[in-house]
Amino acid sequence: MKQHVKLDTNTDGTKQNGTKEVSGGEVAVQARYEQRRRARLLEQEQRKVYYRMAWRVALVIAALWLIGTLFVKGYGALKNAAGKEVAMMRFEQALKEKDIAALQTYIRIPDPTIPVNEKTLAPLFVYLESHPKAYETIHHDLEKQWKTKHVYIKGLTSQPPIFSMKVYEKQFFLFNQYVFEPTLYSLVIHAEGENVTILVNGKKVQGEPQKEPFSRKLGSYLPGVYEVTIVRKEGEKTTKETKKIVLFGGKRVHEVDF
Repeated sequence: MKQHVKLDTNTDGTKQNGTKEVSGGEVAVQARYEQRRRARLLEQEQRKVYYRMAWRVALVIAALWLIGTLFVKGYGALKNAAGKEVAMMRFEQALKEKDIAALQTYIRIPDPTIPVNEKTLAPLFVYLESHPKAYETIHHDLEKQWKTKHVYIKGLTSQPPIFSMKVYEKQFFLFNQYVFEPTLYSLVIHAEGENVTILVNGKKVQGEPQKEPFSRKLGSYLPGVYEVTIVRKEGEKTTKETKKIVLFGGKRVHEVDF
């Protein structure tokens, strides 16, 4: 079957209005070509729409993730700040009430040989009872660490805080549990005499010999007040000398002369 296509031709051979016969096969080829062209255009439009939608969804997800992260971190920071304040308040209250069970939760002693119990904390309780303002000193030390980010570096800082506030563990990925690490003090006793016995709070201690003659290093001791007694024996004669030593702030090593 043939179809006629109208063409225009002039006498000199140029095109003009007229008709040209086109076979059915050519029409089918043109139709398929046009169909494929339209299909490609439709596919391109669909792809563009898909990419635009995917990009918008990605932007929305990224924005929601960023907002969620900022919110959670902000809430976590606020929660941790409140947690620090609450931990400080409960720790100070436990000291005032001599709540050993609570203090065993809050206090972490860096020396594993020193337990947290009524006996080891007794020197601290004695000092706090006779110096009510000592609680303010502890609070000021802790607040300084928290608000000014003051960090004590052992060996570089001459006067460590009485208690260092530290993160014991993180809970729920963001929120922290806080503990309080006491500074451990040492005593260097200078006492002349060959037959000298040293007692700290009534307990005999040997101590470590020092380079200087008649010197012994004692420790570690928790913050508090201690009685150091020197017993000298010279023949049949025995003499005692006692000094009350306060280990509450200041340098880690205290020297005592007898």
